[in-house]
Amino acid sequence: MFQFITLLKFRPLRYLLIRFRYALLKNRMRFHQGGSASIGEQTIKYNLSAFHVGAGFGCGQRMGLLIYPLVAYNSFYKIDKGSKKVLMVGCRTEDDIYWMRAYGFSQTLGFDLFSYSDRVLVGDIHKTDFEDESFDILILGWMISYTKDPAQVFKECRRILKPGGLFGVGIEHNPAQDNNSIQAPRVNTLNSTKDLIGLMNDTMKHKVFFEYDHENENVGDFSTAVVTIVR
Repeated sequence: MFQFITLLKFRPLRYLLIRFRYALLKNRMRFHQGGSASIGEQTIKYNLSAFHVGAGFGCGQRMGLLIYPLVAYNSFYKIDKGSKKVLMVGCRTEDDIYWMRAYGFSQTLGFDLFSYSDRVLVGDIHKTDFEDESFDILILGWMISYTKDPAQVFKECRRILKPGGLFGVGIEHNPAQDNNSIQAPRVNTLNSTKDLIGLMNDTMKHKVFFEYDHENENVGDFSTAVVTIVR
């Protein structure tokens, strides 16, 4: 039976929906109180500013680097996507949530330091209230650069992931970082799939099934993504 949600695979339609919902709900914006001292000082201010320039909606579809491998993995092994509990950390808007739901992951929720949507839970990924082994899939979408303690984030993600769960991490790669040092709002030096996998090796037993370092100088697109199976 055809379902409207599948049409949200297409960016223009999804974009219209999330912009409409943001305009409708933005006055309900709420913020996490307190939080870890490891959160970068400019994190919330920087990410809120993205709403004013449109970057908060879609971010060039970079989440596809994490979403498509997850869809392919679950499709290849004929896994019931609707049975999987998914948490998308640092999503800002509902865009990535609807994108995942469009591919059949109907139990997808977001998690961030602030939210206007009941589909995005508010909290701090350094330490959450989720029970052990709560999720089948956990995605850190371009947020790990904002923590001073990425190892603690990975350890907490390992705690709330089920054995055999899928863990995806994306960051923006800065090819000039080695020469110019990190630039705000970044607060750690993670800068490649090698860096991400090294940190994973230190914090969890896992097996990588997708990694990608993308550098396209023509469009200024420098992104890195890793998806792994947590043991």
